[in-house]
Amino acid sequence: MNKFSFNRFKKVVVYDFHNTLSLYGFSMLILMLIPVAIWTLGWVFHPLNENFEVPPTMRLWVVYLMTTLAAALAPLKIYKSCNLRGTGNYFAMLPASLGEKFWSMFLYSFILAPLAVFLGSAIVDTVLFVFPFGPFDSPIWDASLFGSRIDYSYYDGTTIPFFYGGYALLSCVLSVFSTASVFFFTNTIFKKNKFIKTILWSMLIGFVLTNILLPIFIHNAPRFIEWISNHMYDLEPYRFFTNTYWVSIAFSALLTAIFSFFTFRRLKKMQY
Repeated sequence: MNKFSFNRFKKVVVYDFHNTLSLYGFSMLILMLIPVAIWTLGWVFHPLNENFEVPPTMRLWVVYLMTTLAAALAPLKIYKSCNLRGTGNYFAMLPASLGEKFWSMFLYSFILAPLAVFLGSAIVDTVLFVFPFGPFDSPIWDASLFGSRIDYSYYDGTTIPFFYGGYALLSCVLSVFSTASVFFFTNTIFKKNKFIKTILWSMLIGFVLTNILLPIFIHNAPRFIEWISNHMYDLEPYRFFTNTYWVSIAFSALLTAIFSFFTFRRLKKMQY
């Protein structure tokens, strides 16, 4: 059963859909209702200041954080027992190839669960905006990401507009993917307390990398600042920001590919 079959894949997707509703549905609902908590908290302060408003950009960032959290929790909730002896037999005994099971896991962890939370949160936020009272005076689509233009002025007076929305959106999506990929992998490694252990190990690795890279950065900082000072007027700001976004996008894509690959290898070698 090593060959990929679309018919078997559809059956695995349907099976995982039922698991998602039963194992993760309530948690997803809570994440979708976070805008209600924001609206309620803002409404408490609203009578104290009639001009008080929770801006749409802040609300969009909260929705983005909930979407990222949904992606992180998805593999831990839906496939939490896939690497456990006994209870993980269901995963091994599914009448499907490893590729079919893996891509169904990928679909729910990276796309469907986060997308459902994002759309649900945005819909709830929009419903609250329609209310004739409260702290939501602007719709969430008025956030700065959607009106994403910066005008850069050069020393000679010329101005160049830079539309960063597309880069920011792609960077955010791949950032969600890269976050999901980390938990996607650790879900096959840890047996218990998977979320906490993933956070702690990530903090430890980040601390080690910081202590390795920080001295290198400090050593080269004066040289970098000198180069910036000498070439300040030769730089095109919009190109600098474009390259910055592309570095972020490439890093997230690479991280997603690496952790997804090792997750597949881990599932392939898993013994029950």
